[in-house]
Amino acid sequence: MLTRLLTNNLRKLANLLKNNAKHSHFTAKLVTEYSETKMKDCDRFTPLVYPTNYDLVLKPDLKTGVFEGTVKINITVKADQKKIALHSKFLKIKGLTLNRGDEAISILKYLTEKQSQQLVVHFENVLKSGNYQMNIEFSGDLSRKIVGFYLSHLKDNRTMVASKFQPTYARQAFPCFDEPDFKATYDIALVKPEGYVALSNMNEISVTQDPSSNLETVKFATSVPMSTYLACFVVCDFGYKDVEINTSGIGNTFKLRSFAQKNELHKIDFAQDIGKRATEFYIRYYEVEFPLPKLDMIAIPDYISGATEHWGLITYRETSFLVDEATASVKNKISIANTIAHELAHMWFGNLVTMKWWDEVWLNEGFASYMQVKSLNAIEPSWAMLDQFLTKTVHPVLVTDAKLSSHPIVQTVSTPDQITSIFDTISYNKGASILRMLEGFIGEENFRRGVSDYLKKFQYGNTVTQDLLSCLEVYFKQDNPDLSLTHIMDTWTQQMGYPLLYVEPGNGTNTYVVTQKRFLLDPDAEYTNDSKFNYRWYVPVTYKTNKGNCGRVLWFPDTVESVTLNLDDNISWLKINNNQIGYYRVHYADEMWQNLILELNAKSKELTISDRAHLLDDAFALAEAGSLPYNIALDLTTYLTVEDDEVPWTTAVSIFGDLARKLLNTPAYDDLKSYIHGLVKPVYEKQSWEKVNIGVIERLLRARILTLATRYQLPDAEEKVRNLFLSWLNGHGTPDAVVIEPDLRDFVYYYGMRSATQQEWDKLWEIYLKETDVLEATKIRSALSASRDANILKRYLELSWDEANIRSQDYLNVLADVSDNPTGTGLVWDDVRTRWPQLVERFTLNSRYLGGLITSITKSFSTQQKLNEMEAFFAQYPEAGAGEASRKRALETVHNNIKWSQKHRASVAAWLEKRRS
Repeated sequence: MLTRLLTNNLRKLANLLKNNAKHSHFTAKLVTEYSETKMKDCDRFTPLVYPTNYDLVLKPDLKTGVFEGTVKINITVKADQKKIALHSKFLKIKGLTLNRGDEAISILKYLTEKQSQQLVVHFENVLKSGNYQMNIEFSGDLSRKIVGFYLSHLKDNRTMVASKFQPTYARQAFPCFDEPDFKATYDIALVKPEGYVALSNMNEISVTQDPSSNLETVKFATSVPMSTYLACFVVCDFGYKDVEINTSGIGNTFKLRSFAQKNELHKIDFAQDIGKRATEFYIRYYEVEFPLPKLDMIAIPDYISGATEHWGLITYRETSFLVDEATASVKNKISIANTIAHELAHMWFGNLVTMKWWDEVWLNEGFASYMQVKSLNAIEPSWAMLDQFLTKTVHPVLVTDAKLSSHPIVQTVSTPDQITSIFDTISYNKGASILRMLEGFIGEENFRRGVSDYLKKFQYGNTVTQDLLSCLEVYFKQDNPDLSLTHIMDTWTQQMGYPLLYVEPGNGTNTYVVTQKRFLLDPDAEYTNDSKFNYRWYVPVTYKTNKGNCGRVLWFPDTVESVTLNLDDNISWLKINNNQIGYYRVHYADEMWQNLILELNAKSKELTISDRAHLLDDAFALAEAGSLPYNIALDLTTYLTVEDDEVPWTTAVSIFGDLARKLLNTPAYDDLKSYIHGLVKPVYEKQSWEKVNIGVIERLLRARILTLATRYQLPDAEEKVRNLFLSWLNGHGTPDAVVIEPDLRDFVYYYGMRSATQQEWDKLWEIYLKETDVLEATKIRSALSASRDANILKRYLELSWDEANIRSQDYLNVLADVSDNPTGTGLVWDDVRTRWPQLVERFTLNSRYLGGLITSITKSFSTQQKLNEMEAFFAQYPEAGAGEASRKRALETVHNNIKWSQKHRASVAAWLEKRRS
């Protein structure tokens, strides 16, 4: 923390020095000495040396897989320096010079430090303050990994090059100051073969041909100031479609172009349409013009992430962009629309205004995760995205954040591994959830105006959380002059976890007392009180009764023991946290829970879709933590026979899935299946297996219910799926082939394969190898992991390791899919432990996806033997890289599973047995 404070103060000093050339030699000497020490300790750069422009030329060779480059960096030095450090990784430095105007600066030596990923230039004499130009010639390898500047392979043996720089991979493409706070302009030139397209952040301004080599040099316009991780370079032979963006008079109109392989151009219309409407929404919402003259989106065959918000050239994995109307489900479309809306939100929030350092990454990712929902809710209101926000965003992160292995939203990070790992569910999901809560109590329009002010005030700059809160505080104070928004939000961003509110009847009539404590899934977990807020929160309490919503927020400060609710007469029930907008859980006295259960069974109109999902989610979390008897939580699910909305059913599916994992291989598992049959049958009988003209939410509900019925082997559903699948499989490729509706394909393929023979599996494998549609291939790849035959799954694991069969970007998903199958869990665990060195070689310890694999594989472990195996594995391979936090989460989850078996399995089994009888 001390280092961070010193860093922030040093940067403030540097900003002052940028605007004031007159400073004392003594001050400069102190700052220089500190900056050198700090570079050694934390590998952070001094802000007294910074770039203002990169003039970069890159020449990738698509045949040999190498690239050459030159970069001229205009550098400003604000205090005497003995050396200058840049970032460089996996680059061969062929030459380096430094000039001040026409004067060549004598260089003592330059060397690359592998551990710090730095190119350090030492000088013969002390470098005085002033403006310099560093010229570097370098080369690199395009075939190392699919990060940095890399080669992507197309199915017909053609190649392309692309880049992926977030968070710390720009240094693998060119020597640079690879920290977000070092913004500079870029003059980029890419050398490409004739017939290919070169793309970068800015618009193309010239093309120069070299007749002797059949190569062309494409130059792009000078960029706006931006961070290194937002630069982007692509060379391909793709086609595109374009559309004009209506800016509503806020800035100039511009073109949105969507690129894909030429044979895939018919699949970009959906992305183009969402992209246009979302971009126009953001321009109106932010009231800030899009600052670039063009905006491109491109689908890349090899891409490690779902997408990345490179400014003016957003790069996507094909599964996050391409939509074939003949094969894409409504779930696929909503997922792709979420990704597109997320990345477009970043063009302002993240790109125009960027966090100062990665410990504030939630400002980028949390905001984009919330804005994607707001934009889609505006442009596609029938999708009910604000209700889906609970199941996709809030509920998953509440589980993660109820463990000691969580972390605060704002967390100090320094190394590339730590930086990579913080791109996690806390930064994304909790960040988004906290912003939704903030908007809930500040008001939608006040929130929008504060965000607009923030973007205008800090455009092209770098910020910390306080900068955003200061812009919102002005509007918050209008209605809350005695409250501090900064203090309220600090309790949510600077400490991990969240509160559980206890609600109990008070001494007076219609009086209720609310208290709070930190919620943990393991109530016996011991932890150090290392929070300055003592793990208490400033809570916005909202509530409703049978008489409707209370129209005000009751504030529960972190410094008081309780608050009191005084309600009107004739109140039959009370529910806290309207629509689960608040990021907290609520526990009631048993009688109050029973009243809510009666209200649910009566199909109350006062309890919204979100309220119903909220009650389900809270009840089972409380039961797992031992705060609520499981019989009450299970009693609550009885209302599902009258539930006909998708979001509560999605919550229930998650709850039943968790119980199924915990009860597997016990007699209670069959009782659980029987109970689910009774719940799902009424709504199942209303669904159609044929193509019907219904709305988006109805389509989601149909798929959810049919999947649930099939998973838990409702006889009618299981028979229909197996027959439908075999008809499709046996007729595939023939004129009379059965066509399965896209919304049903994923689960029909998967559960149709559950009892597959080796011959059926081989046939599906051959179909997969020939499949050209990426969304269809994803569904088939998942289905290949469904078999109950361990020998089939072993063969799948062997075949998948070969990159000729499964791209590296998809391999970890295969492992996760197979491990989700109870027959495959142990197989994958053994395979990963045996193959760990090869996995590290292929993906590196810096991969958060590899790091998160262990958590995925082991989430169902519930014995001391498995826990011992995990601890032995971690001891054998102690270097975790970006997976260090994931290992802690995995161990804590298994500890909790073991405790659950000891404490709760018997009571759950007894309740289910009673229901069956």
